[in-house]
Amino acid sequence: MKVVFSILLFHFTVCLYAQQSQTMDSLSKVLEKIYYDDQGPRIQLAPIEMKFGFLSAELENQWKIINKFDSVNTILVSEIIDKYGWLGIDQISDTANRTLFLVIQHADEKTQLKYLEKLKNAARTGKAKPSDYALLLDRTNLKLGKFQEYGSQLSTSFSGKNVFDPIRDEPNVNKRRKSVGLTTMEEYSKFFNVTYILPEQDQYKNCYVLTGYVLDTTYKPIQHVSIYLGGKLVTKTDEDGYYLIAIKKKLKTAKILYNFQGFNDELYTLVKEGEKDIYEKYVWLREKKFCQ
Repeated sequence: MKVVFSILLFHFTVCLYAQQSQTMDSLSKVLEKIYYDDQGPRIQLAPIEMKFGFLSAELENQWKIINKFDSVNTILVSEIIDKYGWLGIDQISDTANRTLFLVIQHADEKTQLKYLEKLKNAARTGKAKPSDYALLLDRTNLKLGKFQEYGSQLSTSFSGKNVFDPIRDEPNVNKRRKSVGLTTMEEYSKFFNVTYILPEQDQYKNCYVLTGYVLDTTYKPIQHVSIYLGGKLVTKTDEDGYYLIAIKKKLKTAKILYNFQGFNDELYTLVKEGEKDIYEKYVWLREKKFCQ
């Protein structure tokens, strides 16, 4: 009787394994298709931007296509993770495993936050790359108004120039990057045509930051706008109208003055919100009208 039971158990186990293997193979094929739907339209972004420009209608239409794919892909991948968990390369193909991260990385904020902890646990158990968790953490941090930890995220200016978003304890960012398998900031920045120099001091220590752009009423960036904090000149906008200022955390209310010759001054009062680290402010300056 024991022999018969053992044979039946073995047969059941083999059938179950075969069924699970077929399921994983099917999931791999589905996810591999999603991978190309996710990456294919994105690969076309650079050629379109180079041909038509950063603010072109052609590039805007391409992003609309990408957003449609992202919406559908998010639903499909969310259903897979909810049912099977975060599948590792021991269960599905390498491309399929990579797809799980890419789709969640490109999903809406609510979805990203929902799966952040699952990705963290998957990275701990070898089912996902620690670097993937680092990238998603940076992205969600910025959406929540927090400093990024690994320096993976950049913003693009009106001219197409890339700028790294604020990084916590930046002098030690390369140590954190190394711990999750990422290259140094100096190497990483080359992919975005950014000249990067690791700071010796933490410019944001005990500070929160205000960042943004100053434009005229035709949406043209204004360079060299003087920006004052509490009556003291702290910075000027760059050639793209971009600025960033660090504000001491003890200042719960900060008065920011934007001044440029030939334009009316703009006074902005920033009120700190809890533990939020990053604030963004777009400013439009109006030209002065002179009577003749």
